[in-house]
Amino acid sequence: MKTGIRNFAMLSLAVVLATTVRASSPPNSRHGSMMAGVPAPNTMVVSTLVAPNLGAARGFAVLAASTVTNTGVSALIGDLGLSPGISVTGFPPGMLAGTLHVTDPTAAQAQLDLTAAYNDAAGRTLGAIALAGNLGGMTLAPGLYKSTSSLEISSGDLTLDAQGDANAVYIFEMASTLVTTTGRKVILAGGAQAANIYWQVGSSATLGVSSVFKGNILALASITANNGASVEGRLLARTAAVTLDNNVVNVAVASVSVDTTAPFVSSATPWNGATAVAIGSTVTARFSEAMSASSITPATFTLMQGATAVSGAVSYAAGAAMFTPALNLSPRTLYTATITTGAADLAGNHLASNVAWSFSTADGVVVVPIQPVSSLGTFEILAGSTVTNTGATSVTGDLGVSPGTAVTGFPPGILTGTLHAGDPTAAQAQLALTAAYNDAAGRSVGAIGVAGNLGGRTLAPGVYKSTSSLEISSGDLTLDAKGNADAVFIFEMASTLTTTTGRKVILAGGARAANIIWQVGSSATLGTSSVFKGNILAMASITVTTGASVEGRLMARTGAVTLDSNVILMPAASGLQQVLVVPAGL
Repeated sequence: MKTGIRNFAMLSLAVVLATTVRASSPPNSRHGSMMAGVPAPNTMVVSTLVAPNLGAARGFAVLAASTVTNTGVSALIGDLGLSPGISVTGFPPGMLAGTLHVTDPTAAQAQLDLTAAYNDAAGRTLGAIALAGNLGGMTLAPGLYKSTSSLEISSGDLTLDAQGDANAVYIFEMASTLVTTTGRKVILAGGAQAANIYWQVGSSATLGVSSVFKGNILALASITANNGASVEGRLLARTAAVTLDNNVVNVAVASVSVDTTAPFVSSATPWNGATAVAIGSTVTARFSEAMSASSITPATFTLMQGATAVSGAVSYAAGAAMFTPALNLSPRTLYTATITTGAADLAGNHLASNVAWSFSTADGVVVVPIQPVSSLGTFEILAGSTVTNTGATSVTGDLGVSPGTAVTGFPPGILTGTLHAGDPTAAQAQLALTAAYNDAAGRSVGAIGVAGNLGGRTLAPGVYKSTSSLEISSGDLTLDAKGNADAVFIFEMASTLTTTTGRKVILAGGARAANIIWQVGSSATLGTSSVFKGNILAMASITVTTGASVEGRLMARTGAVTLDSNVILMPAASGLQQVLVVPAGL
């Protein structure tokens, strides 16, 4: 049979392909779907989804478990596989521009990889947008869409708009069936690619007569393509049959754009012209895109005091190049940092020219930042026991728990960073938190004694120490950096921290939330609709009540972090300022 399948007329195949139904614009029809949190079509959405790995199934246009049956002149551009079944019928008259694999090791491995990809897609939950029913007439941005029942495309076409991102990924999860009705289409817009669209179907999929479908169907049971339906993608059935009828199935391959744009330094700390920089500071630069870590070296990132090179370590992590001096810098001294054209991005594009910026150090009496906080990376929330959320909380950084593992309420909470539940990354972050907590709790030189209510006060940078509890009530607290954006505030308290309803921490004079540390000896509670600034390092728990917002980190060493319809933002730019690009040597 293999010989008969392969000996077909390529001219006939070309004719079949030329008659494939083309997608048209979506009609202005109404639909019956119910969706929660679907972005508006004109809203730019940055998709961070990673596509499921199809592995050995990637080269298959059709893969089934029990049988493959074809009626009419179907054309498959890609491989056809069956495992563990042995019955493939209808080829010819069906035409195969690929290889037939019937119960051979290749088909068996493809089924194993399909199962892994199916389970991966079905298990995605983070940031999922709930939907149900009819998607016809809708325009969807990239993302993860989840249905607890069936999905269909009827009473209108479905448009998938990648909004200019050719790498954007769509994943549709459904517990039951997928159905398209007669003539309905999936239309790609804004650079969307069929290769990056995945339909995880909990039972069976049926494509209507003369419908036009885009994407990869990963079905637990069977897939039926009715007369004249065309597919740009793959039909992959785990346990049952694939049935074809005068169809065209063309394996979708994503196009890859070539990066030829030179990277540039987008921001740095200390920034060009900064004064009173702490003598223990690390010099940090961020770039317009991810860089090759191997190109960020002591040869390409230098720090000079006049004509003398400063000894230090150079590293690259999380999009930032860092120069860490071996010893504290000299007080009241001018330094110049330079990143040379040897620095390159992941595509090998180098900086167009050297970039240099200068800053001067303080006289040695400023408060030194809590250094271990930088080791917390992009963690915005970290707990010891559990993280619990109620409502549509938004968290823009990473979320972790260790040694506990329980994280609940995401969704409906939205996490744009990475979840680390009881993994080595969270454990390492807890070690860094402990070091930062102990550092802050041990500060005593120049400490200013405070107690009780800070509401209504305006405080300058420094170390503030309480032997009991602190609260912000009966007024807002203003922290005034007096023009020094590197100014540090450290608040130490032996017991609790509490803000009451609607109270605010207000930043003035260039003060930055990234440079504010609240070391709490027991637990912290932020009141309803309060506005808080800074990083809370609590021995026990942190509770953020309804509607409170935080610019900073919530870090609990031994207890829980409890959220309720909050907005939690990473400290703005972590103290970074825009670089004034100065030619090296000036």
